[in-house]
Amino acid sequence: MSRQLLGRIAALFYVLNFVLGGLALMWTQKGQLAAADRITLLAAADYAVVALLLGLLFQPAGRALSWTVAVVGLAGCALSAAAPLHLFTSPVNALAVFGLYCLGLGTLIVRSAMLPRWIGALLMLGGFSWLTFASPALTQQLAPWNMAPGAIAELIFTLWLLILGVREQFRA
Repeated sequence: MSRQLLGRIAALFYVLNFVLGGLALMWTQKGQLAAADRITLLAAADYAVVALLLGLLFQPAGRALSWTVAVVGLAGCALSAAAPLHLFTSPVNALAVFGLYCLGLGTLIVRSAMLPRWIGALLMLGGFSWLTFASPALTQQLAPWNMAPGAIAELIFTLWLLILGVREQFRA
């Protein structure tokens, strides 16, 4: 499978994650928590696919780093799924884990130059915004503004992958 196709497939799953996340928020606001929980589980499974596809896509930037970043993304997915399954109460907000994931993903983009480096830098900035969710007090003080940088960075990254794809010539 070509890198272009792999990137675009990952982007399609990423778009689905945005849709599922929006639906989960909508159902939560309507008080339909059971429906929101089911959608959150679907979103976690979908994002796990994204993390694996991007791990494969960015292997040329460094196999160990690429798969470490993917594992961090999978850990965030597991934490996201734990809450609706009522398996355990995590002391760590899954969004903080996704902050580490975005920092790693941004690093892979900057190292590989598969996409413009500014997108990697933007993802790193978004990762820092997600890291604010490690502190409930800080989250409460910054909300809703701490959501914007991460969401915007991930949306730009997704749209770039979907529409323009990855560079054919990049640093391995």
